[in-house]
Amino acid sequence: MKKSPIVVLMTLLLGCSVLSSIPVHAQSPIEGSVWTLGWATDMDSKYIVEMDLDWDAEGEIIAYVENNRMSPLEIELTYEFDQWVPFTFSGPDSFSVAANGNETFTITFSSIDDDDAREYNPDNTSTLLVTAEEKVGDTSTSTQEIQGDLGVPRIFDLRPEVTLSDETLYSGSWVELSAKLTNNGNARDAVKQATVQFRSCPHLSMPGIDDLANTLVEPTDAQNGKDSFVKLRLEASESQPNRVCEITLSLTSEGDDASRSTTFELEVMATDEQDSPSTSSEVGNSDTDDDESLSQESNTLPWVGSVELLMLLSLASLSRSLHLKR
Repeated sequence: MKKSPIVVLMTLLLGCSVLSSIPVHAQSPIEGSVWTLGWATDMDSKYIVEMDLDWDAEGEIIAYVENNRMSPLEIELTYEFDQWVPFTFSGPDSFSVAANGNETFTITFSSIDDDDAREYNPDNTSTLLVTAEEKVGDTSTSTQEIQGDLGVPRIFDLRPEVTLSDETLYSGSWVELSAKLTNNGNARDAVKQATVQFRSCPHLSMPGIDDLANTLVEPTDAQNGKDSFVKLRLEASESQPNRVCEITLSLTSEGDDASRSTTFELEVMATDEQDSPSTSSEVGNSDTDDDESLSQESNTLPWVGSVELLMLLSLASLSRSLHLKR
């Protein structure tokens, strides 16, 4: 019995449909055996590890592993930075993820040596690479990687250090002081404002102190920064008495707008008072006036004696005349 062409065509189409469905069902378990490594922390921009003025570092970032399998997943983790970083870091070496589960793990950061921390320029960026490796016994079956950029904050600590002069400051004169602008931070800074205060010595002044504004200061003893020294002029007016003066020099940082200062003591010597020529002249004139006064007083005595003498001579002459007439 011959089959109808329509029946044959329908049989072929049905057979193709059955055959094409077999690979689909065979592949479905493979498509479902997916696991994913990713960041739970927002790492789209550079993550800044926190630091304070004591260079204590802290912070953490979180990653996750999502397992879409119907069986548990065993993961081994490794961490690697592309360059040296001024902090330590730690995270788990391995962990398990249950079937259809999602597990997170944390990478924490902590401090290292203070001097080393200042050597890291906050403009730098270090990239952390996290590698997750699927393990079945001792065999690695698949691997995934994620990476993120990390850095440190800008730390500002600008303060002055004053070296006193060996010269003695006298009233009516001045001395030169040397000041070091110390930048204990990890980034270039500048002087926003400089001020000076004098305690118990209102007759002192420091002209030109305002000229320190906008002075750039590199990190001191770090990152190949050059030391910054300035000369300061300290003046004492002629009316300054002999006194030990307390002087406070303050610098305001352009980086963090904080003011830091140093206080030192300096003895000011009053100029010794000596007799001036005018004083000697006045004393001499006074002596002369006294001598002249004494001379005038002594000269009156002879003048009074002469009158008496003339009177006596006249009386004697008159007496003699009377005596002769007799």
